[in-house]
Amino acid sequence: MSKKLITQLFLVSFVFAVSHLICDAQEITGFSMPLTAPVFGALPLKMSDSKMVMIIFKTTPEVLQKLVPKPLQPNPGNFAYVYTARFNPQEHTGGDYSFPGGSYLEVALGVPVTFGKTPGNYIVVMYLDQTLAGITIGREIWGFPKKRATVSFVEEDGKISSSVERWGTTIVKIGFQRTERVEPIPARPPTPTFNLKFIPSVKKNAPPDVMQLTSTTTEVRTKEFYKGNATLEFGSLSADPLGKIPILEIVRADYMVAEGILGYGEVLYDYLAKEKK
Repeated sequence: MSKKLITQLFLVSFVFAVSHLICDAQEITGFSMPLTAPVFGALPLKMSDSKMVMIIFKTTPEVLQKLVPKPLQPNPGNFAYVYTARFNPQEHTGGDYSFPGGSYLEVALGVPVTFGKTPGNYIVVMYLDQTLAGITIGREIWGFPKKRATVSFVEEDGKISSSVERWGTTIVKIGFQRTERVEPIPARPPTPTFNLKFIPSVKKNAPPDVMQLTSTTTEVRTKEFYKGNATLEFGSLSADPLGKIPILEIVRADYMVAEGILGYGEVLYDYLAKEKK
């Protein structure tokens, strides 16, 4: 047997043995990968003094049918929405690890839907200006469809301008002007957010390892609320074809300052389990 082959066999057996020793000896205490140095800790996540502009617009039923997965049903009014926000997660501790706070920018496209008789909001896509916990935690736990982008959020004298750029192309452009402060602040009933959590398989041509419809509800306390006027434009890339979504009419635009708590959720529908039956 050649020395090269012996060396290869030794390396394979060494890696195999070490991996088993680690798995046998390691106590699984981390909340996220990597277990011995997790990216994020246990829930809940708390947000403080976050700022958001919400724009509700009308589009076509054909577009909504393409964007919303079954068994969810799009709203009969053919409404969709876009929000742009500056979120401020607080520092928190998960197990033996402490995780810093900070802020990040986020722009999202969503659709009001129903699951059976339960109303909620389905998230189509989200764009963030950073790649660490803000994207990772949302994708891994709840299945929020988050992507990295260049996001801007500029506020001055009641005016807000925001944009999303990917690969040199502007795919979302938002303008907002505050017109009226609303007091008392209108009550907002807790509404679940639905996500399609999808994790592909490591195997070639295999079905996904995870394909679930998830639900979570954020506890929100609104501290300031304003009505306003807004403009909204979409652009397109092959991987971000937002420009194919018609904006027929902007129905409403609001601005708010709020704090919230995002905790655990539930699996509403397991597509893979349904396929096995």
